[in-house]
Amino acid sequence: MVVTLRDIAGKAGAHVSTVARVLNDDRSRGVSEEKRQRILRCAKELGYTPNRPARALRTGRRFNVAYVLPEPAGTRTAFELPFARFRLYGLEQTLDARGYLLSLLHLDPGAPEAAQEKACRQRRVDGLVFNYHAPSPQVAAALRHARVPAVVIDADVFRACGGSVSCVLSDRAGGVAASLKRLIAQGHSRIAFIATPDTPERWEGYRRAMKEAGIAIDRRLVLRRPVRDPYLSAARTHGREMARELLASSVAFTAVQAASDFKAAGVIDALREAGRRVPEDVAVVGFDDVDGMGVPPFDEPFLTTIRDPNFEMGVKAAELLLEEIEKGTAPRRVVLPTELVIRQSG
Repeated sequence: MVVTLRDIAGKAGAHVSTVARVLNDDRSRGVSEEKRQRILRCAKELGYTPNRPARALRTGRRFNVAYVLPEPAGTRTAFELPFARFRLYGLEQTLDARGYLLSLLHLDPGAPEAAQEKACRQRRVDGLVFNYHAPSPQVAAALRHARVPAVVIDADVFRACGGSVSCVLSDRAGGVAASLKRLIAQGHSRIAFIATPDTPERWEGYRRAMKEAGIAIDRRLVLRRPVRDPYLSAARTHGREMARELLASSVAFTAVQAASDFKAAGVIDALREAGRRVPEDVAVVGFDDVDGMGVPPFDEPFLTTIRDPNFEMGVKAAELLLEEIEKGTAPRRVVLPTELVIRQSG
């Protein structure tokens, strides 16, 4: 049986027009928060599902948001990374709660003609989500001209795109700085930093904390090496290789801040090979909290790390996009906090 607005109104003790406003998130007329929550609860209990075709005809929207796939067919994609999946979970949950579908759209983020055809001229979707791969300024300009809202996760292009696309970021510099401050408070001053060159925010957090503590950075303890394969198994190997290089140099260190959990896992592998105990001899801290994403690098949760709010980034990206689609809100740049997760390794 199809659940109607009238059914919800009867159960919630509200007028049909009030139910319609609440379900469409129309806040132009005052509805108390208590009544709003009661209507939403009744809609859920009755199993109400929005009629997308009817809503599309009434509003002129598609109720469809596209997640942009920039990679050519047949290549490895960001879907293989748990970070991307958790962002998708946050996106889909938030969009679904508001009656929107999340679809996939293959689009070269650097090709304005593709954006013009797929997203602008054909108007297949109400908005676009870019994850990792940001649109070029030309693509952003094409979307702005066509009034197609877009949000970028994990790429700070707000200024480069003239403020025409929203950006959702995490405070990675703040997270690493908090981790370093904790290690320094424990008495560590010889703290190594193991990363790739494409993690500038984490490097900035390391430098900031060392400077604030009055500790000179020993460049021999800083290893920022590029890696060809960005996936998890390669990251562990990369971390192990850099830790072996550090150990072979005979430079003294008592702690390591790694730029990712799997690099940290590789560091721990190398330390154990060399007979170093973790954390008794060397404290190790990672970044990401892959334990919390179901891909732990060890049999049991062991790694102290900095949690990147991937699910929340997806939620916030959806919220910003819906504000633009439904209310015409201007694009915004939002930075979400990270969280230090204390376990056994450091």
